[in-house]
Amino acid sequence: MRTNPLSRAALVTVTGLVTGAVGLLIQKVAGVEMPPVPPGLVILVVAAVLITATRWRWTLILAVLAALAEIPGTAGSALDADSAGEIAGAAVRGGGAVAAVVAGVVAAVAAYRSPKRAGEPAAR
Repeated sequence: MRTNPLSRAALVTVTGLVTGAVGLLIQKVAGVEMPPVPPGLVILVVAAVLITATRWRWTLILAVLAALAEIPGTAGSALDADSAGEIAGAAVRGGGAVAAVVAGVVAAVAAYRSPKRAGEPAAR
């Protein structure tokens, strides 16, 4: 369990992941066809939970990869949008994903440059 506070960049990363997940929900409510539980939603939420609940540095890399995976889907759904709700959901989803990528890279670089803290598992 995490005992130290998140860095500002890690906090922005988590916020971006959650925002991307909310954008997916907006799109689902607006009528975009997707599975009952969208895999992207699960991946974004799990990455956000891992960052906030653990001290593992590799979770920041996982968050960047998860957010990067959302960007093509966001672009595709924005191009196929038929309603304002679908466009709004794509905008929220894309904004969250881009914020998570940028902040996640910053947080990961900072985490791997800092010396390993006592009790933290080694990065693999």
